Amino acid sequence: MKKTLNKGDFWDLFKNQAIVLAELPAGKARKLAERVNLNTGHGDATLHSKAEFQALFELLYDEVDNQAVDGALTLKDGAGKQTATGKLVATYLQVAKSKEDFFNRAMYMVVIEGWPEEHMTPEDPVYADGTSSLSAWATDPGLPIHLPQVGAEGVLLQTDEFSLKNSGNRTLRAPKRSWKVNFKVKGGEGKVLGMWRFNLKAMYNDPSQMREALAWHLFDRIGIPASRHTYAKLAINGRYLGLFSLIEQVDKAFLRDHFGKNDDGNMYKAYCGNVGCATLEYKPSAAADDSGLQYYLQHDDPDLTYRLKTNEDEPQANDYADLALFIRTLNGIDIAGGDEKFAKDAYHDAMEDIMNVKAFLRWAGANLLMGSWDNYYATPANYYLYNSGRLGAAKDFMESPYFYWIPWDYDNSFGIDYFHTQWQYTDLLDWAANTRNYYNGNGTANIPLVQNLLKHDEFVQYYLDHLEHMLDSLFNPETFDHLMGGEGDGGLWDRVRQAAYLESDSPHGQPFTGRQFSNHQVYLNALKQYEINSWNYKVEGIIHYVRMRYDSARQQLQTLRQHYPSGGSGETFSALMEMPPKSV
Repeated sequence: MKKTLNKGDFWDLFKNQAIVLAELPAGKARKLAERVNLNTGHGDATLHSKAEFQALFELLYDEVDNQAVDGALTLKDGAGKQTATGKLVATYLQVAKSKEDFFNRAMYMVVIEGWPEEHMTPEDPVYADGTSSLSAWATDPGLPIHLPQVGAEGVLLQTDEFSLKNSGNRTLRAPKRSWKVNFKVKGGEGKVLGMWRFNLKAMYNDPSQMREALAWHLFDRIGIPASRHTYAKLAINGRYLGLFSLIEQVDKAFLRDHFGKNDDGNMYKAYCGNVGCATLEYKPSAAADDSGLQYYLQHDDPDLTYRLKTNEDEPQANDYADLALFIRTLNGIDIAGGDEKFAKDAYHDAMEDIMNVKAFLRWAGANLLMGSWDNYYATPANYYLYNSGRLGAAKDFMESPYFYWIPWDYDNSFGIDYFHTQWQYTDLLDWAANTRNYYNGNGTANIPLVQNLLKHDEFVQYYLDHLEHMLDSLFNPETFDHLMGGEGDGGLWDRVRQAAYLESDSPHGQPFTGRQFSNHQVYLNALKQYEINSWNYKVEGIIHYVRMRYDSARQQLQTLRQHYPSGGSGETFSALMEMPPKSV
């Protein structure tokens, strides 16, 4: 701890955190925080705004710190001993809640009050006008109450500076809609608990209400930069809208968490748009200069395929030249030959110089095992590419690009199918062939990043070794059965069942929230592992899907190991993501 602390440094200590008053010990620390919350905050039993922390600083300065000088708090005296002020600051830091703490809670109640009724289905952002408020607090997922009251912990998040919009592609106009909450509004204070935004996903296609949670859990354990997840119940203007997955937004705050000082690079989100779907196919430019223009055509097109989410207005960074170089490299344009060029050392070295290939291959194996087709598989879209640049030269990311793969959108996974495809039996290496039914037999997906990498033996060896590692420790029926659990086991089923059941007044009736599955179907698919079938879709029980996928993958590996021996990569796999290489 520093010897002194000015107001700016004090705010830096707490600006992405919240202090729950109930967790402070009785005494001076709590009394001061209560006064601040009552006089400067919302009276919600939590300190989280800049105004509150500045007011707390001033109280400490004026009423506690008898050694304060030059506008700074004295945390240690001349002998290096902690002062009374220093002890109070240490207490506040000890109980402060971060974004990580936020996502570690089992369930939240998110309440929006005063929202205009004419904006209940906003497809473009609608900004709170000062009469609306958004609050969130932790709640017991087992409570059989639509809108549980604030507990002793108080409100963890409260603001009247936010916007709302519905989100999603296939489910944008579904009866139960997903929501994107944005705190980054013009004139607003900005981040709340280190977040500019978060997502409330309706899980419309998922009767188990667990698929997203399981996907993000797996990514967290294989060293992939991926969003954090928890659950929330949502109510707007007193109406219960149901259970939602609360998912961290991939944005500037996310980049700072994962890449530290290398958070200023270009991040692209992939769609099906003005130049087709985001296949990463090479497109020669009309001017034959490979400038990047061919991948966006014009910046103001609302339907961009590769959409810049950072540096959109920076002329030195928004010309897509880094993306053009990446696509040129992954397609081997500068290496002579046909398909055999992808097996060459030159291709291997070029790809490892421009991308964290190992992290991508780990994602690829996990994605295939999960049968998640609505991303860079069958669609292909619904992913992010981030050019972090290199360590020690973060600002030079355009001159020395280095890309990471960031996954997104995992409700259509673990045996959800609309195309008569048994995703649990698909080929481990021939991804394109697995998509034939998706295209009604008229061709297959063109996904050159996967197809080309898996033509190089060293990349295949790493991919298969990590896939086997997942089967051994992370992707097997026993692991998923433990994660999901049964009633009273403390697993995902205990987290979701009560909030899901509250969406309907009867086991077989249509949920009033618009969810497409009845309570009985949720029970059958999530707990009993029954299939759910309709004329246009089939949903496997998750454990049954995992068992079939596990057995099929093991059988295929047995054959593939004749050419790619187990452990041949020499890798030992951890849950840590590799940082960008150092600049040379």
